[in-house]
Amino acid sequence: PGADRFLFLPLGTGIAGAIGIDGRIEPGAHGYAGEIGHIVVRPQGPPCDCGQRGCLERLASAAAVSRAWAEASGDPDADAADCAKAVESGDARARAVWRNAVDALADGLVTALTLLDPRVLIIGGGLAEAGETLFAPLRAAVEERVTFQKLPTLVPAALGDTAGCLGAGLLAWDLLAARSVPPTPPTSLTPSTEVTT
Repeated sequence: PGADRFLFLPLGTGIAGAIGIDGRIEPGAHGYAGEIGHIVVRPQGPPCDCGQRGCLERLASAAAVSRAWAEASGDPDADAADCAKAVESGDARARAVWRNAVDALADGLVTALTLLDPRVLIIGGGLAEAGETLFAPLRAAVEERVTFQKLPTLVPAALGDTAGCLGAGLLAWDLLAARSVPPTPPTSLTPSTEVTT
């Protein structure tokens, strides 16, 4: 239930989005609908490759958490999964990094909720693998920020981190199927007039 109106956000190297409406994904007029990762949530924030500053994906993607935790922990090999484990063990530095990411993500989500009013909000990607370490504070942060907006059901992606691979495969399959036209026999030849050698 609720799959008629949803927003799916994979939190990985970046943050993308898929807007689901009546059983289909809305591509937008130019194919860029759902690029929530480039909503500016911190105008004076870090520069983004898109040319803006403070984009959501520079603050709340798995890559952003990895960068922030590597710096805060002093371990250049530390990643978002390490940060989540440190949060669970009560590390104050990790909690600060995590809180910054959750706050930025909540700000971006409330903007999306205001514009799209989805029934279900699905969070996937590598950062979602943290489970309730992410979802509990994220639900609370979104609830704190909404005013008139209706809260959607916030759920983890059922397929976890494999959803992107599966989706890419299905898209490729659809594109190949759309381009495949079954061969038709030539109209000038009928079985009785074909020339054989």
